[in-house]
Amino acid sequence: MIMELTRRSFLTGAAALGGALGLGALAGCSSSGAEDEGNWDEEADLVVVGGGTGQVAAIAGAAAGMSVILLEARDMVGGAMAFSGGNAWLANTSYSQENGDSYEFAKKYLDHMQMGMDNEELVVAYLNNTQRVVDVLTENGVNIQPLPRNGQYQPNWEGADVIGRSCQVMGDNDGSDVSEAGGSRLNSALSTACSNLGVEVLTKTRGRRLITSRASSDAVPEVIGVVAEDKKGEIRIKANKGVILATGGFEWNEKLVEKYVRVPLKYGLSWPENIGDGLLMVQSVGADLNLMPHTFGMPCFQVHGEYARENGQIMSMAGNAARSNPGSIIVDQNARRFCREDSSYMSINNTFGGYNNFGDEGYAADPAWWICDQLCYDQNGGPTGTCASWGYPVPDIPEEDYVHKADTLEELAEQIGISGDQLVRTVEEYNLHAKDGKDPLFHRGEVGTAGQPAFALQTLEQPPYYAVAINAGCCGTIGGPQLNGNAQVMHVSGEPIKGLYAMGNCAGVGGPGPSYGGEGGTIGPAFVFGVIAVDHMASQSDQSA
Repeated sequence: MIMELTRRSFLTGAAALGGALGLGALAGCSSSGAEDEGNWDEEADLVVVGGGTGQVAAIAGAAAGMSVILLEARDMVGGAMAFSGGNAWLANTSYSQENGDSYEFAKKYLDHMQMGMDNEELVVAYLNNTQRVVDVLTENGVNIQPLPRNGQYQPNWEGADVIGRSCQVMGDNDGSDVSEAGGSRLNSALSTACSNLGVEVLTKTRGRRLITSRASSDAVPEVIGVVAEDKKGEIRIKANKGVILATGGFEWNEKLVEKYVRVPLKYGLSWPENIGDGLLMVQSVGADLNLMPHTFGMPCFQVHGEYARENGQIMSMAGNAARSNPGSIIVDQNARRFCREDSSYMSINNTFGGYNNFGDEGYAADPAWWICDQLCYDQNGGPTGTCASWGYPVPDIPEEDYVHKADTLEELAEQIGISGDQLVRTVEEYNLHAKDGKDPLFHRGEVGTAGQPAFALQTLEQPPYYAVAINAGCCGTIGGPQLNGNAQVMHVSGEPIKGLYAMGNCAGVGGPGPSYGGEGGTIGPAFVFGVIAVDHMASQSDQSA
């Protein structure tokens, strides 16, 4: 059960509060004098900002004997996690070790996921603490169990051939496929554990600024609290042991996306509250940043994305469901294929960053076009039919408003504004090889994803033909503060910022790194760094005792 608890006390008098905060606090910093430290509305050992994956940090903190306040901007906890399949990707646990996994084996896969970037300290920290997450959850009533399949998204990579890394709170079924409502079950279990452990949950309460102190004017700041905001105004919350940021990404902040992200990103498979609160807070205290151009994403039909953005909703997954349907391809503005359509949603999304350096220039796949023939259309119930079985909502938009249809490929190309001659050549080349079950250009049909077999190739030969505009979509941005192996936020000076930790999509540790391991590829690592943060706080307290 999700509970909304009111804060214990709130000091009224906005004018007096504004004066006490001063200019330093408005910039994210304040003095640590006795008068300022006594001016608190709330107090806890641990303050977690973000009630999605952040619930695991709250559970770990409360289980360790800390008083915990959990802040959530929305009217209920769960975040995008509650809308997901509910998996947590946890390599090198007893679950996966039973099937041949080990630290060394998993590290080969994780090293490949780094795409040449230096995240060694975070990879090591992740692999050394995955079992700790399983223990914390199961000891506190969250019955997380391994899926009975290989859930890796890159099964052809070294270190991928293992079952048991993707875990989930199981439902009442035979255990063969529990993806439906998995996020809801996971969120419910975490919320119940928080309630049982006495975590104080403040919903409709957004973290706004960090309160810091400094030993001297040029010292690295220490975080001692958070300024939050609810419908009544600002709340100053003291954090005796630390603050953990779990605010999600900044994908709904158009200015931040334009500033940092490389792929043309417009639509989000997350809640509109993900506007970069965590990023703005860490920047105000001088945090170093990491992985800012990178995102976790999936393709989205353009009209569905526009509908979601205009109505403050999560985007439809119809584009992601249709993209790999046999008998369909994706082409860019040059009428050429540019990707392996049946790859994982994470990797295909990155291919939308291609650029035309001629004419007006600009991104070549903004939008791209999903193309299919009548046979594919009938087999899959049109562009949205496959998605219906996934249980995700699709906007009620008539197909005639966004699905282009023509008797020939040339006519279809004219409707959507691309070269008809080139589209014909592209389809002919694809069909030539697809008849032999091959795709020498992008190797489609060779490798499955997440334990599923690869789709057989199918030609596009039965008119009429259909086209739908498709864009890159976002499950979450990756970039955020650079962390060390203790989940501490690092200052630009290279020193950790005392009292400040981060986890999940707001901190670049979804992989950890720029890629995606498998089912639950962001959720599991987020859990890990939340537990790491709590354990480090506890060790610091032990040393000072």
